[in-house]
Amino acid sequence: MDATLNVTCLCALWCDSCEAYREGFFELAKEFPGARFRWLDIEDDAAEVGEREVENFPSILVERDGAELFYGPLLPHHEHLRRLLQSLMENPQRQEKS
Repeated sequence: MDATLNVTCLCALWCDSCEAYREGFFELAKEFPGARFRWLDIEDDAAEVGEREVENFPSILVERDGAELFYGPLLPHHEHLRRLLQSLMENPQRQEKS
């Protein structure tokens, strides 16, 4: 079982909030070296986004071992994502969707 967290931000190039969030998102990745962070543009990367509904930006997807642990919009404050990831890393057995 791969306990690595995969953290994906789904955003759009035209979204000002996303552009403002992007740099801090990747800075936050440095605090979680055991996690994989990636950025998907919902238009440019539409095939990877698939049928996933994006209600607002930024939307965050967190998965572990293929299981979705969290998916949804977060306020564009990095502290919210930091707390979410800390919680998920403190409980590596957690596999249910939030």
